[in-house]
Amino acid sequence: MNYTKAEILQSIEQTMRTLKLGGLAKEWRNVAYSDNEQYMRDLLEIEVREREANRMARMIKQAGFRVIKTIDNFVWKPTIEIPETINRKDIETAAFVEKKENLVLMGVQGTGKTHLATAIALNLCEQGRHTRFYTAKGLANILQEKYQRGTLTSFMASLRKVELLVLDEVGFITVHKEASELLFQIISECYEQKSLIITSNLEFSQWNTVFGNDMLTAAMIDRLIHHSHILVFSGHSHRLEESLKCQRSGHSTKGTELLDHASGKGGDKA
Repeated sequence: MNYTKAEILQSIEQTMRTLKLGGLAKEWRNVAYSDNEQYMRDLLEIEVREREANRMARMIKQAGFRVIKTIDNFVWKPTIEIPETINRKDIETAAFVEKKENLVLMGVQGTGKTHLATAIALNLCEQGRHTRFYTAKGLANILQEKYQRGTLTSFMASLRKVELLVLDEVGFITVHKEASELLFQIISECYEQKSLIITSNLEFSQWNTVFGNDMLTAAMIDRLIHHSHILVFSGHSHRLEESLKCQRSGHSTKGTELLDHASGKGGDKA
């Protein structure tokens, strides 16, 4: 049977997809031919790039980011206090993960804590390393659901493969007793085994209002801060600042009052 050139090309690409060579199937026709060695090398490089891109996409999806934020778009404001135990480069490149150390990003809401935590974790994903991102509320709900369904053990096993676990928004909700105990178990298992990034709008002295049990909260904080670098975020909410810029015309006084109130400078003082 004689095949047309179009049929032969279609057959070649179908065979590539059958062999899971998706990158080749999309790009092989664009590869210039000089000699056999060069041609084969260029074809293989296409497939390697495709598989690496697909693997990175899977890792980013598995991480569970709510939004994608990058280091390039993060602004290191003077109101961010960095301890002497770490520098910006080691934070941005997640060098602390190699040492199984933690970051605690603490301070005013809307000052970039979640952005920085997300960007660091994304950086690790792009290096082909496993991360997970949860809000405290989200992870608490997952843990309770897994516990009730009897699948907690397998979920905990999946977290052991992770190099960095981000726990965002500690302090936004009160956690029930059962969930507090399960979160404590997570943090205990991470201790000196993997790195954590915690973001919170509360000082440690206020965490007992979230977890309810003073002894459990103290034990959790003790494990968390032993190998931690604590960054303090102060100043105005950048989201509020951006919103006010859009409304600045004709509302400058009102905008200033709103900004002061959000940062605790305005209103009645106790």
